[in-house]
Amino acid sequence: MLTQIYFISDIHLHCYHSESENRKKAYLFDFFNEVKEKKAILYIVGDMFDFWFEYKHVIPRHFFKVLRLLQEMVEAGCEIHVLAGNHDYWFESFLPEELGIEFHPDSVEATYNGKSFYIYHADGILKQDRGYRFIKKVLRSRFFISLFRLVHPGISFGIANYISSKSRHLTLRNPSLIEEERQELIEYGQTVIDRGYDFVVTGHFHLPTDHPYKNGKLINLGDWIRYFTFGYFDGRNMQLCYWNQDFLKKSL
Repeated sequence: MLTQIYFISDIHLHCYHSESENRKKAYLFDFFNEVKEKKAILYIVGDMFDFWFEYKHVIPRHFFKVLRLLQEMVEAGCEIHVLAGNHDYWFESFLPEELGIEFHPDSVEATYNGKSFYIYHADGILKQDRGYRFIKKVLRSRFFISLFRLVHPGISFGIANYISSKSRHLTLRNPSLIEEERQELIEYGQTVIDRGYDFVVTGHFHLPTDHPYKNGKLINLGDWIRYFTFGYFDGRNMQLCYWNQDFLKKSL
């Protein structure tokens, strides 16, 4: 039987209610239910949450329905993998111990039906990201995590919501820079394919991209904010699709 795999990234679920957030969750729940019915494999390639920090005894109430559905998917026979993003890398034992989900703090290398995959959120790969790569190491250090855990959850999530609301306008980038980033991402994918992989699957950039190269392909998954795009492997081929209530309708 051919393995079916779904890939999604950059959902950026928030700890508040709004019309756009409710629509995002409604589409997401429909998407998850399709995966559940197929008993397929699901890779969430980073930034499922706009902010996540794992405390010993606390989980955010606004994420309860999403977490419950993920657990139901596992119980129905789905295999689920979550990769660290740049917004939600502070996972520890909650996903594997409570939900049965495998968490990956870095990239994943896997083979399905004879096809090799390199799966990575891909934050910090650009040449201009030298400073970010240093900050990334600091923020993910055990020392920093231990210190931040002393902050009350109400304060930490409140700060995260404030920063998120103030920084939305900063995500509007110059179109020429967007294409520069896309080209650098494509070049990155080509170097990985040259190492012997069939498919390179990335997130982070919010740039839906389906780029064939040699006998392989780079897929950037876009996001679940503007594009509602996802990757789908039918056991033989990989493609970028979008979700609009019509299952697997091709977008790009």
